[in-house]
Amino acid sequence: MTASALCQILAPSAGATLPVAGRGPDIGSSSHAVASDLRSFPDIAGEPIPFGAARYFGAAADKDVGASVVGMAASSGGRGYWIATVKGTVLAFGHAKPEGSIRRDAHCHVVAIAATRDGRGYWLACNSGAVLAFGDAERHGPLNARGLRSPVVGMAATPRDKGYWLVTSGGAVLHYGNARFLGSAVGENLGDRIVAMAATPDGRGYWLVAADGRVFRYGDARFFGSATGEHLRDHIVAIEVTPGGRGYWLVASGGGVFSYGDARFFGAASSAIRENPIVAAAAVPDGDGYWLLPSTEAPFGLPPPGAGFVAGHVTAIGDSVMLDAQPDLEADIKGIDVEAEVSRQWDQGIALVQQLKSEGRLGAIVVIDLGTNGPVSPEQFTEMMDVLAGASRVVFVTVHLPDSYSWAESVNATLEQGVPRYPQDRLADFNKLADENPQWFGPDGVHMPIGGTGAQAMARLIQSEI
Repeated sequence: MTASALCQILAPSAGATLPVAGRGPDIGSSSHAVASDLRSFPDIAGEPIPFGAARYFGAAADKDVGASVVGMAASSGGRGYWIATVKGTVLAFGHAKPEGSIRRDAHCHVVAIAATRDGRGYWLACNSGAVLAFGDAERHGPLNARGLRSPVVGMAATPRDKGYWLVTSGGAVLHYGNARFLGSAVGENLGDRIVAMAATPDGRGYWLVAADGRVFRYGDARFFGSATGEHLRDHIVAIEVTPGGRGYWLVASGGGVFSYGDARFFGAASSAIRENPIVAAAAVPDGDGYWLLPSTEAPFGLPPPGAGFVAGHVTAIGDSVMLDAQPDLEADIKGIDVEAEVSRQWDQGIALVQQLKSEGRLGAIVVIDLGTNGPVSPEQFTEMMDVLAGASRVVFVTVHLPDSYSWAESVNATLEQGVPRYPQDRLADFNKLADENPQWFGPDGVHMPIGGTGAQAMARLIQSEI
């Protein structure tokens, strides 16, 4: 079972039970994590990296898929696997049989794939909460989950394939069919967004894992350790469980593998995997190995970053306007770390950039969306770029403010004059788009409905400039 790849639920769809908070998490580090014995592998986009008894059967790189890969699931017996793309194309290798893909015209941003126990079918989960079934997989709902405050990022199926769970980046858990609700991370101190989930073999529990390595357990799922003490330079993207449910692996985007409980360590990809970060993983059903799946989307041929930056990753720093677009940014840009806060000033943004860089947590691609709350001088722009020296790409977003905000024009003028001075900089002119679409905004003329057309347009604009 695999889940990849990222608040609350305002109104649950039919069949979903969503109490405000679930059972408390177990959070901590474990001495069972293995960070040594790294091996170097070719940096090939979309080519699964096998460890232990896992065998290589083929790569997405061999196919013209036209979209980034997001998920992977092993066939029964581990003699094959499926790879799913963000647009819903499913590629089958080895004994895994192709059971279908999502129509090209369907509006579905796929985030996870889960296979049936007999390996004759699979489900695809979309970030909207929609689930599509193929082969002998039964769809238990929904066609679309209403009222999501954050996108669906992971999926896990029950042992007899009669139900499944979905989890959002905010920690909400939706359940369908015979999948029971056992708790959620809504209201917990997440520390970072949820990125994946996995179920216990008996279906009476599940784990949620956050990007920073925190593990939350519910039902009969036991806590065996977390990666919060492993000094991660990148972020966790997947959790895989051993056959008996007495252990699990956490997989990081840089190729690190951390094993806990009875999960055996079979190796990890070298952190030299830079241009094609790991986006998903799958375990051999008997627990004797696993695959790591690198992305098929390299960061657009960008130059390697300098010291203090995490290659292949995106960090977005903004104020309350970026909060409006956060769910869409997380949906459109795989693994993005959105650091947005109400009333954040430009100087506070500089301080945050310095902190993240000193901690080795700043992405090589940085998005800055600040200026809503006060003027920005050319000197402040230069100070920001001094800290960002060595980044592969920096995207500055222009602000859209009513005339009553006296500093609006000066902020955008500072950005327009500063960006051309740095070859790695790009200007995402959201203000121009916003002027043409006043209907995107609420009564204050500044903020947009979360998930609304304006927020979606902002996310797409930022993505296009990376």
